[in-house]
Amino acid sequence: MVLESLLDDIARARDRIWISTYIYRNDRMGHRFADAFADAVRRGVDVRLLYDALGSHATPEAFFEDMRARGIRARAYRPLRTVLRGRALFPREHSRIVVIDGAGYVGGAAWADEWLPRDQGGGGWHEVCSRVVGPCVTDMQRAFECRWMLADDPGGRSFDYWTGGVYDDVEFITDAPKPPAVIYERHLERVRAARRRIWIENAYFCPPRGLERELMEAARRGIDVKIIVPRDSDLPSIRHASLARYPSWLDSGIQIYEFLPSMLHSKFAVIDDDWATVGTFNVNPTSLRWVSEANLIVKQPAFVRDAALLFERDMARSEAICLSALPEQSPLARLRNALWSLSLDLLEPRYASVAAARELGDREGGLLQALGV
Repeated sequence: MVLESLLDDIARARDRIWISTYIYRNDRMGHRFADAFADAVRRGVDVRLLYDALGSHATPEAFFEDMRARGIRARAYRPLRTVLRGRALFPREHSRIVVIDGAGYVGGAAWADEWLPRDQGGGGWHEVCSRVVGPCVTDMQRAFECRWMLADDPGGRSFDYWTGGVYDDVEFITDAPKPPAVIYERHLERVRAARRRIWIENAYFCPPRGLERELMEAARRGIDVKIIVPRDSDLPSIRHASLARYPSWLDSGIQIYEFLPSMLHSKFAVIDDDWATVGTFNVNPTSLRWVSEANLIVKQPAFVRDAALLFERDMARSEAICLSALPEQSPLARLRNALWSLSLDLLEPRYASVAAARELGDREGGLLQALGV
């Protein structure tokens, strides 16, 4: 559905197609969209593609040169050649920001065959994205422009963009791995305030210890805390780390489900009946340490209801993990899992609050857009 919606919007575009992505490959998916972009260029549309040089390292530069020859303005974020000259490798551009005329998209999808349906020769990865229209799309456009401008910045600057309370029913956040960790803090705040349920579906779930404690405490006070993760992950290290923590999570009352049909790559959450988030935030310390993320927070009851229905459908295709039936693991496997869990603890940064970090950023000339706050 996401691919069809994107292709429909691209076919109708008359003004701009701006895409920021971590991964863009020269496979079926990449060529299909490159052709659609080139068609739009011929109609006079401003087509820009900002791809992360590390995430897209397997794609030959000749492919991007061909896109440029077709009028597509393709630009690498933090090109690896600058790293070889002593520039910073991090942060990477992990956020996905798509602006097509008056529509915006946020979510974990990328431009590679993993996201193509299996009946089209792809990997059939399960993904969740959100399409948004309205004034918030202008904020997405501004955030993209900032990333576009800083893509090859020799100073290695990064920034946060947060709409704050300017809109009643939606927030758009893109943050970098520096104070403040806005997306993370918004999760923490809402988990603490939960009254009925906390449902999280995340591809790489092994939360920073602060969020882990809040989730376990919520479960102990009777909140319905459910987590869906992939059974077969493309990042075994994260799965190993989370397996080390399964017993304590389950013992606290957290319910864990493993998605079975395919690789689950989605990153969304539903809390109570009035809060949902969709985006790229991987709920583990690597998101805080190394990459820029983008999330949409929606407080419209109808949207939250739809997100909850999607969660329930995915839960029905998952297997519940029980504390009394955890699979036996060898001592070597338990040691491996414990070491991966420890490695995430060592990566976890110590961040100040949003307010304190905003003051620090102002003094140091950082950019934090908190509109209306």
